[in-house]
Amino acid sequence: MEDNLSLRYICDEYNLRIYAVLTKHVLQEMISIHNTTPHATIAFGRTLNAALLMAASSIKPHFHDTLSINISCSGPLKEIVVQVDGNGNVRGYVGNPNVDLELQSETLNISKALGAGVITVTRDLGLREPYKSVWPIIYGDIAKDIANYLLESEQIPSALILAVNWNKEGAITRSGGILIQTFPTTPSYVVELIESRLQSGFSLDKKLEEEKSIKAIIEELIGKETKELGALPLQHHCRCTKELLAAILESVDTHELEDMIQKDHGAHITCAFCKKEYRFTREELQKIVLKKEKVH
Repeated sequence: MEDNLSLRYICDEYNLRIYAVLTKHVLQEMISIHNTTPHATIAFGRTLNAALLMAASSIKPHFHDTLSINISCSGPLKEIVVQVDGNGNVRGYVGNPNVDLELQSETLNISKALGAGVITVTRDLGLREPYKSVWPIIYGDIAKDIANYLLESEQIPSALILAVNWNKEGAITRSGGILIQTFPTTPSYVVELIESRLQSGFSLDKKLEEEKSIKAIIEELIGKETKELGALPLQHHCRCTKELLAAILESVDTHELEDMIQKDHGAHITCAFCKKEYRFTREELQKIVLKKEKVH
Protein backbone atom coordinates (compact mmCIF):
# COMPACT_ATOMS: atom_id res chain seq x y z
CA MET A 1 0.00 0.00 0.00
CA GLU A 2 1.14 3.55 -0.78
CA ASP A 3 2.28 5.54 2.26
CA ASN A 4 3.36 8.99 3.43
CA LEU A 5 1.07 10.68 0.92
CA SER A 6 -1.59 13.36 0.83
CA LEU A 7 -4.05 12.74 -2.02
CA ARG A 8 -6.86 14.76 -3.59
CA TYR A 9 -9.86 13.30 -5.44
CA ILE A 10 -13.10 14.48 -6.97
CA CYS A 11 -16.33 12.61 -7.59
CA ASP A 12 -18.08 14.34 -10.48
CA GLU A 13 -21.25 12.28 -10.30
CA TYR A 14 -21.91 13.14 -6.65
CA ASN A 15 -20.21 16.56 -6.80
CA LEU A 16 -17.87 15.80 -3.89
CA ARG A 17 -14.28 16.75 -3.12
CA ILE A 18 -12.35 14.10 -1.22
CA TYR A 19 -8.99 14.19 0.51
CA ALA A 20 -7.00 11.28 1.89
CA VAL A 21 -3.75 10.84 3.80
CA LEU A 22 -1.56 7.84 4.57
CA THR A 23 0.95 8.49 7.34
CA LYS A 24 2.24 5.20 8.75
CA HIS A 25 5.98 5.92 8.54
CA VAL A 26 5.89 9.64 9.25
CA LEU A 27 3.78 9.04 12.37
CA GLN A 28 6.09 6.24 13.50
CA GLU A 29 9.04 8.62 13.21
CA MET A 30 7.25 11.29 15.24
CA ILE A 31 6.13 9.01 18.08
CA SER A 32 9.64 7.55 18.24
CA ILE A 33 11.01 11.05 18.83
CA HIS A 34 8.49 11.76 21.60
CA ASN A 35 8.29 8.23 23.09
CA THR A 36 4.51 8.34 23.32
CA THR A 37 2.43 5.79 25.22
CA PRO A 38 -0.74 4.36 23.53
CA HIS A 39 -3.26 7.11 24.42
CA ALA A 40 -0.82 9.82 23.34
CA THR A 41 0.09 7.89 20.17
CA ILE A 42 -3.52 7.53 19.04
CA ALA A 43 -4.54 11.11 19.89
CA PHE A 44 -1.37 12.49 18.29
CA GLY A 45 -1.86 10.38 15.15
CA ARG A 46 -5.49 11.36 14.74
CA THR A 47 -4.64 15.05 15.14
CA LEU A 48 -1.81 14.69 12.62
CA ASN A 49 -4.14 13.07 10.08
CA ALA A 50 -6.83 15.72 10.66
CA ALA A 51 -4.36 18.57 10.20
CA LEU A 52 -3.02 17.08 6.97
CA LEU A 53 -6.53 16.62 5.59
CA MET A 54 -7.53 20.18 6.48
CA ALA A 55 -4.31 21.47 4.90
CA ALA A 56 -5.01 19.48 1.72
CA SER A 57 -8.44 21.10 1.50
CA SER A 58 -7.25 24.69 2.06
CA ILE A 59 -3.55 25.05 1.12
CA LYS A 60 -2.25 24.84 -2.44
CA PRO A 61 0.35 22.10 -2.93
CA HIS A 62 3.99 23.28 -2.86
CA PHE A 63 3.10 26.59 -1.18
CA HIS A 64 4.81 27.64 2.06
CA ASP A 65 1.50 28.40 3.80
CA THR A 66 0.97 26.51 7.06
CA LEU A 67 -1.93 25.10 9.03
CA SER A 68 -1.71 24.24 12.72
CA ILE A 69 -4.03 22.45 15.11
CA ASN A 70 -3.51 23.08 18.81
CA ILE A 71 -5.68 21.07 21.20
CA SER A 72 -5.43 22.54 24.70
CA CYS A 73 -7.23 20.36 27.23
CA SER A 74 -7.82 19.82 30.95
CA GLY A 75 -7.19 16.06 30.73
CA PRO A 76 -3.80 14.42 31.35
CA LEU A 77 -2.79 14.77 27.68
CA LYS A 78 -2.59 18.55 28.35
CA GLU A 79 -1.87 19.59 24.77
CA ILE A 80 -1.44 18.33 21.22
CA VAL A 81 0.19 20.52 18.57
CA VAL A 82 0.57 19.64 14.89
CA GLN A 83 1.79 21.95 12.13
CA VAL A 84 1.82 21.15 8.40
CA ASP A 85 2.63 23.12 5.26
CA GLY A 86 1.92 23.03 1.54
CA ASN A 87 5.18 21.17 0.85
CA GLY A 88 4.13 18.12 2.87
CA ASN A 89 6.31 18.94 5.88
CA VAL A 90 4.86 17.96 9.25
CA ARG A 91 5.94 18.40 12.86
CA GLY A 92 4.25 18.24 16.26
CA TYR A 93 4.36 17.27 19.90
CA VAL A 94 2.20 16.07 22.78
CA GLY A 95 2.11 17.90 26.11
CA ASN A 96 2.22 14.65 28.08
CA PRO A 97 3.59 11.80 25.94
CA ASN A 98 3.49 9.41 28.94
CA VAL A 99 -0.20 9.99 29.62
CA ASP A 100 -0.93 6.28 30.22
CA LEU A 101 1.05 6.38 33.46
CA GLU A 102 -1.55 8.81 34.82
CA LEU A 103 -4.64 7.21 33.29
CA GLN A 104 -3.76 3.69 34.47
CA SER A 105 -6.33 2.32 32.02
CA GLU A 106 -5.96 -0.82 29.93
CA THR A 107 -8.72 0.20 27.52
CA LEU A 108 -8.36 3.14 25.16
CA ASN A 109 -10.32 6.21 26.32
CA ILE A 110 -9.24 9.26 24.32
CA SER A 111 -12.13 11.34 25.65
CA LYS A 112 -10.91 10.87 29.23
CA ALA A 113 -7.33 11.65 28.19
CA LEU A 114 -8.50 14.91 26.58
CA GLY A 115 -11.06 16.15 29.08
CA ALA A 116 -12.54 19.60 28.43
CA GLY A 117 -10.77 22.16 26.30
CA VAL A 118 -10.52 24.00 23.01
CA ILE A 119 -9.24 23.38 19.49
CA THR A 120 -7.37 26.26 17.89
CA VAL A 121 -6.87 26.16 14.13
CA THR A 122 -4.29 28.61 12.77
CA ARG A 123 -3.77 29.27 9.08
CA ASP A 124 -0.71 31.30 8.11
CA LEU A 125 -1.27 32.27 4.49
CA GLY A 126 1.59 34.75 4.27
CA LEU A 127 -0.61 37.71 5.16
CA ARG A 128 0.17 40.27 7.86
CA GLU A 129 -1.50 38.20 10.57
CA PRO A 130 -2.29 34.45 10.70
CA TYR A 131 -5.99 33.56 10.77
CA LYS A 132 -7.01 31.90 14.06
CA SER A 133 -10.23 30.16 14.96
CA VAL A 134 -11.07 28.61 18.34
CA TRP A 135 -13.72 25.95 18.96
CA PRO A 136 -14.64 24.00 22.12
CA ILE A 137 -14.10 20.26 22.53
CA ILE A 138 -17.66 18.90 22.68
CA TYR A 139 -17.46 15.16 21.99
CA GLY A 140 -13.99 14.22 23.21
CA ASP A 141 -13.56 12.55 19.82
CA ILE A 142 -10.99 14.26 17.59
CA ALA A 143 -12.71 13.35 14.31
CA LYS A 144 -16.18 14.42 15.50
CA ASP A 145 -14.93 17.61 17.13
CA ILE A 146 -12.98 18.77 14.08
CA ALA A 147 -15.85 17.84 11.73
CA ASN A 148 -18.10 19.90 14.01
CA TYR A 149 -15.63 22.79 13.84
CA LEU A 150 -15.64 22.63 10.03
CA LEU A 151 -19.43 22.68 9.94
CA GLU A 152 -20.12 25.32 12.58
CA SER A 153 -17.09 27.62 12.23
CA GLU A 154 -16.36 27.35 8.51
CA GLN A 155 -19.82 26.27 7.26
CA ILE A 156 -18.39 23.30 5.38
CA PRO A 157 -20.38 20.05 5.77
CA SER A 158 -17.69 17.39 6.18
CA ALA A 159 -17.28 13.70 6.89
CA LEU A 160 -13.96 13.15 8.67
CA ILE A 161 -12.69 9.61 9.25
CA LEU A 162 -9.41 9.02 11.09
CA ALA A 163 -7.53 5.80 11.77
CA VAL A 164 -4.39 4.88 13.70
CA ASN A 165 -3.61 1.18 14.15
CA TRP A 166 -0.73 -0.28 16.13
CA ASN A 167 0.51 -3.72 17.17
CA LYS A 168 1.42 -5.25 20.55
CA GLU A 169 4.98 -3.95 20.24
CA GLY A 170 3.66 -0.39 19.91
CA ALA A 171 4.63 0.00 16.24
CA ILE A 172 2.24 1.74 13.84
CA THR A 173 0.75 -0.76 11.36
CA ARG A 174 -1.57 1.66 9.52
CA SER A 175 -2.38 5.37 9.84
CA GLY A 176 -4.53 7.54 7.62
CA GLY A 177 -7.68 9.52 7.14
CA ILE A 178 -10.38 10.58 4.70
CA LEU A 179 -12.13 13.95 4.47
CA ILE A 180 -15.23 14.23 2.29
CA GLN A 181 -16.62 17.71 1.63
CA THR A 182 -19.60 18.94 -0.31
CA PHE A 183 -20.03 21.78 -2.77
CA PRO A 184 -23.05 24.13 -2.51
CA THR A 185 -24.61 22.20 -5.41
CA THR A 186 -24.08 18.72 -3.92
CA PRO A 187 -27.49 16.95 -3.71
CA SER A 188 -28.74 16.49 -0.13
CA TYR A 189 -29.42 12.78 -0.74
CA VAL A 190 -25.67 12.24 -1.30
CA VAL A 191 -24.91 13.56 2.18
CA GLU A 192 -27.60 11.30 3.67
CA LEU A 193 -26.24 8.30 1.76
CA ILE A 194 -22.68 8.77 3.02
CA GLU A 195 -23.89 9.38 6.58
CA SER A 196 -25.90 6.14 6.52
CA ARG A 197 -22.90 4.16 5.24
CA LEU A 198 -20.65 5.58 7.95
CA GLN A 199 -23.25 4.78 10.62
CA SER A 200 -23.73 1.23 9.34
CA GLY A 201 -20.31 0.09 10.54
CA PHE A 202 -17.77 1.39 8.03
CA SER A 203 -14.34 1.14 9.69
CA LEU A 204 -11.32 2.81 8.12
CA ASP A 205 -9.11 0.98 10.64
CA LYS A 206 -10.26 -2.39 9.24
CA LYS A 207 -10.20 -1.27 5.60
CA LEU A 208 -6.58 -0.10 5.88
CA GLU A 209 -5.55 -3.44 7.42
CA GLU A 210 -7.02 -5.17 4.34
CA GLU A 211 -4.28 -3.39 2.34
CA LYS A 212 -6.70 -2.00 -0.23
CA SER A 213 -5.68 1.19 -2.01
CA ILE A 214 -7.09 4.34 -0.42
CA LYS A 215 -8.87 5.11 -3.72
CA ALA A 216 -10.64 1.73 -3.59
CA ILE A 217 -11.66 2.36 0.04
CA ILE A 218 -13.11 5.77 -0.86
CA GLU A 219 -15.05 4.37 -3.81
CA GLU A 220 -16.38 1.54 -1.66
CA LEU A 221 -17.59 4.11 0.87
CA ILE A 222 -19.32 6.50 -1.54
CA GLY A 223 -20.33 3.90 -4.12
CA LYS A 224 -19.04 5.88 -7.11
CA GLU A 225 -15.84 6.29 -9.10
CA THR A 226 -13.41 9.07 -8.26
CA LYS A 227 -10.69 10.88 -10.16
CA GLU A 228 -7.31 11.61 -8.55
CA LEU A 229 -6.28 15.26 -8.83
CA GLY A 230 -2.84 15.02 -7.27
CA ALA A 231 -0.57 13.47 -4.66
CA LEU A 232 1.92 15.12 -2.32
CA PRO A 233 4.69 13.21 -0.48
CA LEU A 234 4.76 13.76 3.29
CA GLN A 235 7.80 13.94 5.56
CA HIS A 236 8.67 14.87 9.12
CA HIS A 237 10.62 18.11 9.01
CA CYS A 238 11.22 20.64 11.79
CA ARG A 239 11.97 24.26 10.95
CA CYS A 240 13.95 24.95 14.12
CA THR A 241 17.38 26.58 13.77
CA LYS A 242 19.79 28.16 16.20
CA GLU A 243 19.10 31.54 14.58
CA LEU A 244 15.37 31.15 15.19
CA LEU A 245 15.91 30.25 18.84
CA ALA A 246 18.30 33.19 19.24
CA ALA A 247 15.52 35.46 18.01
CA ILE A 248 13.21 33.93 20.63
CA LEU A 249 15.83 34.53 23.33
CA GLU A 250 15.78 38.21 22.37
CA SER A 251 12.22 38.34 23.70
CA VAL A 252 13.31 36.97 27.10
CA ASP A 253 13.62 39.47 29.94
CA THR A 254 17.18 40.84 30.24
CA HIS A 255 17.37 39.91 33.93
CA GLU A 256 16.59 36.29 33.07
CA LEU A 257 19.30 36.25 30.41
CA GLU A 258 21.81 37.72 32.85
CA ASP A 259 20.78 35.03 35.34
CA MET A 260 21.57 32.35 32.74
CA ILE A 261 24.96 33.96 32.12
CA GLN A 262 25.91 34.21 35.80
CA LYS A 263 24.47 30.97 37.16
CA ASP A 264 24.50 28.56 34.20
CA HIS A 265 27.28 30.15 32.10
CA GLY A 266 25.06 29.66 29.04
CA ALA A 267 21.82 27.98 28.06
CA HIS A 268 20.57 24.66 26.71
CA ILE A 269 17.36 24.83 24.67
CA THR A 270 15.50 21.77 23.42
CA CYS A 271 13.06 22.11 20.51
CA ALA A 272 9.61 20.91 21.60
CA PHE A 273 8.88 19.60 18.09
CA CYS A 274 11.97 17.53 17.27
CA LYS A 275 13.87 17.31 20.60
CA LYS A 276 17.03 18.70 19.01
CA GLU A 277 19.23 20.44 21.59
CA TYR A 278 20.89 23.80 21.04
CA ARG A 279 23.69 25.18 23.20
CA PHE A 280 24.17 28.93 23.71
CA THR A 281 27.48 29.88 25.27
CA ARG A 282 27.94 32.64 27.82
CA GLU A 283 29.42 34.86 25.09
CA GLU A 284 26.45 34.26 22.76
CA LEU A 285 24.00 35.22 25.49
CA GLN A 286 26.02 38.37 26.25
CA LYS A 287 25.75 39.36 22.57
CA ILE A 288 21.96 38.93 22.76
CA VAL A 289 21.84 41.14 25.88
CA LEU A 290 23.92 43.84 24.16
CA LYS A 291 21.67 43.69 21.09
CA LYS A 292 18.59 44.16 23.30
CA GLU A 293 20.21 47.15 25.06
CA LYS A 294 20.99 48.81 21.72
CA VAL A 295 17.36 48.44 20.63
CA HIS A 296 16.10 50.04 23.83
